[in-house]
Amino acid sequence: MRKRVIVPIVEGYGEERAVPLLIRRWLAHRNLAACFEVPELAVNTKGSGRLKGQFDPIRHIGIEHYVRAALARQPDAILVLLDADDECLSRPKGKGLGPALLERARAVAPHVPLAVVVANREYEAWFLASLASLRVKNLLSQARLPESLAPEAPRNCKGLIEQLMGCRYEERVHQLKLTSGLTFSPRATFRSPSYGKLLRDLERLTHEARHRRPA
Repeated sequence: MRKRVIVPIVEGYGEERAVPLLIRRWLAHRNLAACFEVPELAVNTKGSGRLKGQFDPIRHIGIEHYVRAALARQPDAILVLLDADDECLSRPKGKGLGPALLERARAVAPHVPLAVVVANREYEAWFLASLASLRVKNLLSQARLPESLAPEAPRNCKGLIEQLMGCRYEERVHQLKLTSGLTFSPRATFRSPSYGKLLRDLERLTHEARHRRPA
């Protein structure tokens, strides 16, 4: 039986390899690795502004352009992942960034299972939610952060990761390495609701992809 394909769309070079690895690890965790495959490289928008901007096919701007690029890989599901940064704090109530982007994406690919996940506030917050697992795997030092610190609260999660690493954090190198230690435990998803949303969306996407009739 042909493996179904999940194509991720990301905003940067660090996530380009890290997010496919994260999905593959989750598939193995859920005993779905035999049913699905993920390209080695995600579709990279090279900046969140290009992903969120108004659609312009000439300048390669807008989620619509990148969903079409993902469709060229004949996906059975598409996952879009980007950082919230501070945008979700400034948006009017009821006009969330994720739902707005998902609506635009579905207009381009209405028959393919889609999800948009907005990491709050950065992808690196998910590392803070998985500190115990990363320490067990010797991917971070034993340095401690305040117990009261919520992983999604700091604006500069990358700076906190640097403190724990004891060296400069480089996305292209360290995102992939630290992603290999992310946990899928209920504690991590409780500490980081946006990480929990990612895992719920992966459950939904894989279910829909397995039960989807080919176009």
